[in-house]
Amino acid sequence: MSLRARLAWVAAGLTLLGAAIGLVLTYVGLLNLRITKIDDDNRLLAALVTDVVVVREDQTIRVPGVVSTYFTGERSGSAVQVYVDGQLIWSGGVPNAPRPLDAERLLLGAGGHSVNDWRVFTLRDEDAGVVVQVGGPLVGLREVLGPYPLLGVAVVLVVALLSGTLAWWIVGLALRPLRRLSEAAERFTSEGDVPAIPGRDEPARLARAFGELLRHLRAERDRERRFLAYAAHELRTPLSALRAGLESARAGRIEPGPDLLQRLHREATRLENLAQNLLALSSAQAGDTAVEPVDLARIAGDAYDRFLPLALERGLTLDLDAAPAEVPGDARLIDQALSNLVSNALRATTRGGVVIRCGAADGRAFLEVEDSGIGFSEPPPEGKGLGLRVVRAVAEAQGGALDIHGGNGTRARLWLQPGAAPAV
Repeated sequence: MSLRARLAWVAAGLTLLGAAIGLVLTYVGLLNLRITKIDDDNRLLAALVTDVVVVREDQTIRVPGVVSTYFTGERSGSAVQVYVDGQLIWSGGVPNAPRPLDAERLLLGAGGHSVNDWRVFTLRDEDAGVVVQVGGPLVGLREVLGPYPLLGVAVVLVVALLSGTLAWWIVGLALRPLRRLSEAAERFTSEGDVPAIPGRDEPARLARAFGELLRHLRAERDRERRFLAYAAHELRTPLSALRAGLESARAGRIEPGPDLLQRLHREATRLENLAQNLLALSSAQAGDTAVEPVDLARIAGDAYDRFLPLALERGLTLDLDAAPAEVPGDARLIDQALSNLVSNALRATTRGGVVIRCGAADGRAFLEVEDSGIGFSEPPPEGKGLGLRVVRAVAEAQGGALDIHGGNGTRARLWLQPGAAPAV
């Protein structure tokens, strides 16, 4: 059973229960009010008879004619009986009334009591030994209230049906955003967009939250697809070269001498660098970054030590200008980004040298790599080259930015915000 149907049934059931309880309480209340009114009338009549009755010495009584006429009139619906020492002395009113009206209270007790479809009020005068009982039939009252239960049941059922129908309609309106979201989730593998969910109530807000989640998951899935395609493209060339060299050596087409080993080592190193860059790009784009104090001067010093032999091998100079600077971030990703910048600078420089700098300016910390290469007239596209893609991704993940300026050489500066947590 759907949530909408369950809520409609619950609403109908609660309405049925509430209406039934209300009708029962109303019926009991009306019945008690009417009986209380009958008791009050009977009490007044019993008090009147007690006040006017005169008991003679021969145990006979005299009732004034006006009182006797009242009880024996056609409009009278009451019966009155006067007892002296348990003996009926006088009666009036309804002729076929039971005698006594209330046998139990004739001997002991007083007040109102229902006996055999009669409502009887008993009043005792212990000093005179007189007991007056005044009663009225309850048949008329029961006839008036008799149709009430059946009518009440019909009303309760109709109200419950209307309540369930109304609840079905209202719940349907409230759950419409969730239904639209469910349909979008079922079509998640397609290329359709997640629909906008209007409204300000809780289901609409929940639907919008899940809609944002679906859009985020779709974006992550697209990013992973692009990343896998890019990784396969980048890894295909060095893997092919490495495999071709090994197959040629195994087939005996080339001798496994120093040149082959050097070439294979170069391709293996390239594969290692690609793997490190791909892992760094994946971590940065996924927000899988650590937050710890990072000493930029130490990062710059490590890069200087790591790339100095390569620079000397190529006949270039490599200088270090490191000022104290510390930021919160992921040291592994920042080190990979700086390594990419230094590697690109050394590759683009044929004479002169490369300078690695770090420090702070304009309230921000930075790492900078400047070379004396040919430079460029326009900044390179953001998606060109895996190394720059990694640097830009790390900059975004660390809450910073990458600035590249060309001209006479190239200056690439990685800005990092000191004292601020990286964006994840």
